[in-house]
Amino acid sequence: MYDFKFDFVIVGAGSAGCVLANRLSENPSHRVLILEAGKRDSNWLIHIPMGVAKIWNQDRFNWSYHSEPEPHMENRKLYHPRGKVLGGSSAINMMAYVRGNSGDYDRWAQMGLTDWSYERVLPYFRKAEAFIKGADDFHGEDGPLKTQPNPSTDPLMEAYFEAGKAAGLSVTDDFNGAEQEGLARMQFNIGDGRRQSAAVAFLHPVLNRPNLTLVTEAHVNRIDFDGTKATGITYSQSGRSFTATAAREVILASGAFNSPQLLMRSGVGPVAHLREAGIRVVADRESVGGNLQDHPSVAIEFKRKRRSDFHRELRLDRLSFNMLRALFKKDGPATMPLGFGTGFVKSAPEIALPDIQLFFRLFSVQAHEWFPLIKPAGMDGLGFLACHLRPESRGIVRLDPENPNGPPRILNNLLSTDYDRRAMRFSFKLMRTLAGAGSFDRDIGEETLPGPDVKGDDEIDAFIRQSAVTVYHPVGTCRMGIDEASVVDPDLRVRGCQNLRVVDASVMPDIVGGNLNAPVMMIADKASDIILGRDQLSAAALQAGP
Repeated sequence: MYDFKFDFVIVGAGSAGCVLANRLSENPSHRVLILEAGKRDSNWLIHIPMGVAKIWNQDRFNWSYHSEPEPHMENRKLYHPRGKVLGGSSAINMMAYVRGNSGDYDRWAQMGLTDWSYERVLPYFRKAEAFIKGADDFHGEDGPLKTQPNPSTDPLMEAYFEAGKAAGLSVTDDFNGAEQEGLARMQFNIGDGRRQSAAVAFLHPVLNRPNLTLVTEAHVNRIDFDGTKATGITYSQSGRSFTATAAREVILASGAFNSPQLLMRSGVGPVAHLREAGIRVVADRESVGGNLQDHPSVAIEFKRKRRSDFHRELRLDRLSFNMLRALFKKDGPATMPLGFGTGFVKSAPEIALPDIQLFFRLFSVQAHEWFPLIKPAGMDGLGFLACHLRPESRGIVRLDPENPNGPPRILNNLLSTDYDRRAMRFSFKLMRTLAGAGSFDRDIGEETLPGPDVKGDDEIDAFIRQSAVTVYHPVGTCRMGIDEASVVDPDLRVRGCQNLRVVDASVMPDIVGGNLNAPVMMIADKASDIILGRDQLSAAALQAGP
């Protein structure tokens, strides 16, 4: 057993952990340890926007979790990729930079979390960002995270906008600005031809600090306690066991699956469940692992009438050249984001905030590299995907009582309410409406997924049950709140314990309306000021909000 002493021990070097490590180690007197179960992000494909498509679902970079059979989705086991590499899921995601709706954070404030209102979190979004268009009331330009709208000049972007207008939808120039609702170009954390993971933006630039220690391939076994006070963690690496003590705090930043898993494995969780798994109870916290939320999604695809540039560039000789061009010159097609258009719409006029997010992509999921006479090409197509942003369904994360150290047991319980099913049905019909607009006449051909035979509501609902997945946005399993039943308090301290916090997507009381990478980095940036007792950033002057 090897013992090391630190002030702060951070478990997880993903989106939250990298930000925390950067901010907490700014003071050279703070000894900071950050642990990552995966390896370093040294594979060059991780850093090329198109390259990540080749590796994102490989087990060496991905926990590759699966849910339990989902009772409202034909008992299918849903795939849940989670990053297992420096940068966590931000190193293998599609780089979408989406903050959610301002109303999401004001809703948190109405729950009593007044320091988490939009007015109080916006300064942290701005602080982190280096927006390619420069600073304004909503964007920053001096932060470590480079962001930009999709720079594509493809005419299909305008066809997408025209289709939306024909369907009565608006178009917004900046869904991260004054108005989220409407169709828009997706924004991405990409800069200078490179992916901007949390590790690239926040961790790599400070790894030379003598007071910051990074340990990779470190599997945390448990949080160590003296009574209910967290004193450190025990982890294993290369077959050896190590103890790292934390003079000030242990901070879990392992995400909505692994943070509650580690709490329960360490004796913090529902007492009956812990005893079933043979774990000594440190603190009976019934809500640990509950309140799981995610964004369910459904896709629809079409053949193209005209050959696409994307499909042409997948020919192996061109693809190889473009990848080398991206690696050495930082330009060319391989540096472009795989995403294209997005949009935020309401499934019913009486709903206060947009509850559907649309994604428009220029390729089929069947697309792959090809070469004449050697490897046939996949379908040259394009697709739409829609996800439900604020589902009512709630799931749960638990240990496997037979193997507490194994993968967590995940039950999403998606599509369990009438509202959730109606919203998904609406999104499916909306995608068909957009695809049928006149602006797409020259490009969109035969529907291949699910196909034109799926027409009535019953058939649509059946297709959704059989094909829907999540867009990999799990939150809520260590819920923040002012009530005693919450897992963490508004300062993210674990209730019933001392010197222990959770800082990641699991603390969200409910899910925000959009992709999660940007909100998680914001939470960590704000948490660092809370942890260090610093004054939190003051509210920015806002233009008229959404």
